[in-house]
Amino acid sequence: MELQMDRTIKGCEVCGGSELKDVLDLGRHPLCDDLVPVGNPAIPETYPIDIVFCPTCKTAHQAYQVPKRTLFPSTYHYRARHTADVLNGMRQLVERCEKQVGSPKDLLVLDVGCNDGSLLSIFRERGARTVGVEPTGAAADAKQAGHTVYQDYFAPSLAEKIAASGGLPDIITFTNVFAHIEDLRSVLSAVGALMGPNTLLVIENHYLGSVLDRYQFDTFYHEHPRTYSLTSFRYIAKSLQARIEALEFPARYGGNIRVMMRRGDGKAQAAPELAQVDAAEGGFEPRLLDMAKRIPAWQKSKRAEIEAAVSRHGPLVGKAFPGRAAILVKLLDLDQSILQGVYEKPGSMKIGNYIPGTRIPILSDADFDKRPNRDVPLLNLAWHISGEIHGYMRKQGYDGQIIDLFSPEEFELA
Repeated sequence: MELQMDRTIKGCEVCGGSELKDVLDLGRHPLCDDLVPVGNPAIPETYPIDIVFCPTCKTAHQAYQVPKRTLFPSTYHYRARHTADVLNGMRQLVERCEKQVGSPKDLLVLDVGCNDGSLLSIFRERGARTVGVEPTGAAADAKQAGHTVYQDYFAPSLAEKIAASGGLPDIITFTNVFAHIEDLRSVLSAVGALMGPNTLLVIENHYLGSVLDRYQFDTFYHEHPRTYSLTSFRYIAKSLQARIEALEFPARYGGNIRVMMRRGDGKAQAAPELAQVDAAEGGFEPRLLDMAKRIPAWQKSKRAEIEAAVSRHGPLVGKAFPGRAAILVKLLDLDQSILQGVYEKPGSMKIGNYIPGTRIPILSDADFDKRPNRDVPLLNLAWHISGEIHGYMRKQGYDGQIIDLFSPEEFELA
């Protein structure tokens, strides 16, 4: 079923600019969390992935934006606790906050998009009081972990409720949530209502520069209406009457940007490295266009590599299904004749479902040794944490060939 393009943005949602450049069209894809239970004949809806770029604030946008209630229903499957790379990044974020504000003991920490409460639990280990906002069913996990959680979408009305109940937070965190926000202006209004003069606002997200450095076009899935640059965050800080006082680029998710900002009382100083980063962001538009041109050649060469492995061994087995892999699976037209199944850690809510848009089942690692052909190569769908996946599989005793679904080096040569 074709959708009417009535949710196509008309201007930049960060700076308000009207000059949006077409830079990348990946076609239509199912939502990365539209997991159909095994045996159910339903076929997920597909939506466009058409990326436009604002040359003023250096922000990449989804031209067509899927409604948040469709993207993030109560049945949402992702849980942060299942990925070691994510948890390690959260611990590093908490340590960085301690350098900025001192011990979080007795401080009030608000995590927006708290998922299962993993980040809040790390803050609580250090004595913080914790509050979360989470619209999906993961809120129940966070509540069970002992955190105060509002199961709702973050908006000005909810900000008022949070402030009335517990006061203004000392620290507000968004970890990869600014990418997920549908109505940016509403969320910024809510943040502004909760920022006291010394509230530290911490935003960590995919960085457009890292996307380009490693050709990570698979991060442009529907859940990410925007991918940000430092310039983007300069505009966001200005709208909040704040200043960026710290800037880092963690390795998490293949390359993030972490900004810390405060309104402050004159004590907060702007991060000195901002000017160096600004200079590098001038070339983002031509680099996006160059990346788009390379995709067809990569599709052809990667499909040929996978088909060659299948011709020698039969259908491959897969490891891990991060949401971003749905993009690559669709572009490579993988089906069960190519990939017999994909294995996830026991306890993952994705087990027992098909990869979106396919009939490739997601299975439990507990059944990995029961696979019919033990000699087939393993296709790693979580290529962005290749080291973690390779190490995990070797520890489990797998000594066969592991093929990463994507690699920046192969893409550049394709």
